[in-house]
Amino acid sequence: MKKTILLATVTLMAAIVSACTLNDKLALCVTQEEAIEKYIADKFADSTVTVTDSGISRILMVPGSGATAQPGDSVIVLYQGYTFNNGPKNQFTEGITKAKLGDGNLIKGLDEGIVGMSLSEEAFILFSARNGFFNESVAAVDPMTPLIYYVKLEDIYK
Repeated sequence: MKKTILLATVTLMAAIVSACTLNDKLALCVTQEEAIEKYIADKFADSTVTVTDSGISRILMVPGSGATAQPGDSVIVLYQGYTFNNGPKNQFTEGITKAKLGDGNLIKGLDEGIVGMSLSEEAFILFSARNGFFNESVAAVDPMTPLIYYVKLEDIYK
């Protein structure tokens, strides 16, 4: 009986600690989103900025033309990925990729940020860790790191 009570108490305590940790991480994401908003307001006040319901920001750098990328479309994008700390900092990736939007092959921030871009459009896509790698360490990116990508939409397949 004592072992059952002890096990239940330890399990409950672990759940409480885990919940606090998640709340702390989500609070950090809110702070990151505020820093992204400030950066955009300070550096790109005259630019066209689109913000999704998830808090992903896209800053138009070079307009495109024609159809726009939508969920379910396959796209080819050139990209450069950087960690974000009041602007792009350490580049951790670059390349070209083909992906179907919405199928989970891209991280959420990049996937949702591409939706609405037109052919040949170039943009910065910024997002907190909530829409990036969150608590995972990937390549040279530490857990809970906000990201900024420079993306050029090369092609759209409907």
